Amino acid sequence: MIVYTAPFDPITDDELQQLKNYHKQTRKQIFLAVVGDGILSYDRRKKLCMRACKPYRYLHVVDIKQDDTCIALQSETEAEVRKGYFYLSAKGVRKILLDNGYYFEEVTKAQCNPNRAAHSARVGHTALKLAKIHHLDEQLAYQMGLLHDVTKKMSDEEGYQLLSHFKPAILKFDPAIWHSYTAVIWLKQNLCCFNKKILQAIEHHTLGDGKSAYDHILYIADKIEPGRHYDVTMHTKIAERNLKQGAEYVLTDAKRYILEKEGKHV
Repeated sequence: MIVYTAPFDPITDDELQQLKNYHKQTRKQIFLAVVGDGILSYDRRKKLCMRACKPYRYLHVVDIKQDDTCIALQSETEAEVRKGYFYLSAKGVRKILLDNGYYFEEVTKAQCNPNRAAHSARVGHTALKLAKIHHLDEQLAYQMGLLHDVTKKMSDEEGYQLLSHFKPAILKFDPAIWHSYTAVIWLKQNLCCFNKKILQAIEHHTLGDGKSAYDHILYIADKIEPGRHYDVTMHTKIAERNLKQGAEYVLTDAKRYILEKEGKHV
């Protein structure tokens, strides 16, 4: 039996098209198998393959046997998916990747510099803790924390081009806050993320003008994560008691800091 192999970490649309073309050329049943190490476990990668192949009766996911003849699929798109370009993944698995937050840590590391990626991870963990205290979705809070600065290293020129096309009204604001809006656009275009709670929280995380509990969590977590070099004891105490009051306290303190930095009387 001929088996087509790859890490399938995850299976991509390009790989799926190759397999479909082999069937078209040979009119034979096509077998594929997960091989090698991956970010995801073998079982998870195999399940993703099975989901992607489900609509095609001629595609079968198998475990390799000793007498099988193996042919390695050639594709560079798996690495691109892990960088955040989920639109390259096999269509049937995209929702699974998003719902489970698969590769989100890798996306953050690929799109952010090391310091920013470390900050994002800390924000994610801080957001998770706040969500747990307030009986909210911990995974969702962690994911928005990881992704909130995904376009932070985008140049002002790139940000200007993106916002000019999709959200020109934002150009009147300081470029320092553009990344909260470009991130939403980037996540929709590349990660195929349309989760309203995640996108809304990210959009509001710089100005602190969000209204939902998740908006408050991300805004607070961004300001009190352990890497911040100022005392956040009171910020944390208030936020753990009441998210809305915590966000208001953090916002007031941020405004006070800006005024003091500009040498104005508070």
